[in-house]
Amino acid sequence: MTKLSIVIPVYNVEYYIAQCLESILNQSFKDLEIICVNDGSTDNSLSVLQDYKAKYGRIIIIDKKNEGSGIARNAGLSIAKGEYVYYVDGDDWIEDNALEKIIVKADKLNTDILIFGGLSYYEGKGKNGGYSADKLPKEYFNKVFSSKDIKKDIFKFPSTAWTKLYRRDFLIKNNIKFQDIKAGQDQLPFFHSMIKAERIALLPENIYCYRKNRKGAVTSVKKKKSFSPIYVFYGVEEMLKSENLLDEYKNVFVNKYFSKATSWLGKFQDDLKHDYYLEYMKLLEHIKSEYPTGWWVKFNPKEKNGYWILKVKQFIAKNF
Repeated sequence: MTKLSIVIPVYNVEYYIAQCLESILNQSFKDLEIICVNDGSTDNSLSVLQDYKAKYGRIIIIDKKNEGSGIARNAGLSIAKGEYVYYVDGDDWIEDNALEKIIVKADKLNTDILIFGGLSYYEGKGKNGGYSADKLPKEYFNKVFSSKDIKKDIFKFPSTAWTKLYRRDFLIKNNIKFQDIKAGQDQLPFFHSMIKAERIALLPENIYCYRKNRKGAVTSVKKKKSFSPIYVFYGVEEMLKSENLLDEYKNVFVNKYFSKATSWLGKFQDDLKHDYYLEYMKLLEHIKSEYPTGWWVKFNPKEKNGYWILKVKQFIAKNF
C-alpha cells in the first residue's frame, strides 16, 4: 500500500508547477504517489505535467474540463491509494523534509487529522507568517484531541486544506469532500472533518509555502465578486443537518459564516454588489427565521454600507 497520496489541482500555473513538483520529488520521503489534476488549463501546464510524468513514475495525471479546484481535489481523492492524503496547490511548494516530519508524527499518534503551519509568500517580498505555526492554539500542543474537545474552538485552527494531513479512510468513511464553488472551497471539508475526527494533533512547524500575489489567482483579487460565502453557509448547514449535529453547532457556524458573508458585502465589486445584496438578504431572512436567538436578529445591513459601517453595525448588534 502506498503511504501517501498528494493531490494537486492544476490550473494555468505553467510558470510555478515545476517548483511545486520539485519540492515534492526532492523530499527524503519517497513512498508516495503524486496525483496532478489538470483542471482545463489553457496554458502549457498540461505539457509540463506530461514532461514530469515521463521522467518520474510516481506522477499520475487526470486531465479534465475546468470545474474549479474543489472538484479537482475530489477527483484526485477518488483515485488515491495512499494511507494518508495531502492537498497541495499547483503554484505553491513544501519545505525540505516536510513529508518525513508529518508522516512520522501522524504514524506515531495515529491521527485522523494532523495540523501544522505554513508561510505566505509574496513575490518580491518573501515569506511572512500568514498561517504560521506560532498561530496554532498552544493549549492543544502535545496532546491528541477529538472533535468533542474543540466544539467552541474550531475556528482557532486554520481552515486551509494544505495545513492538514488526512487519513484517507477517515475522509472516505465520512464522505468529506470539497464544495463546487469558486472561492472558499476549503471551508466545508474543514468544518466537516473537524466535527467528525476522533484523533487530531498539531505539529508546530511550518511545512508549506503559500504563494499569495500571483497574477490571476483567486487570492490576488481585492474586490469580491463571487457568492461563495453564501454557498458555504448553505453547504455547512446542509452537512450539519445530514450529520444530525445542527443543534450542537448552530450558533458557532452561523456566527462564523454569516459574518464572513457580511464581510464580503462590504468589499463587493460595485457593478455586482446589488445582485449579491439580494442573495445576502435572502440568507439573512433565512437565518432570522431558523435561528431567532442570535445577534443577527437585530442586524440591519444596507446595500450601500461599506466594510467598516457593517463592522460597526455588527458590533452594535452583538453588544446591545
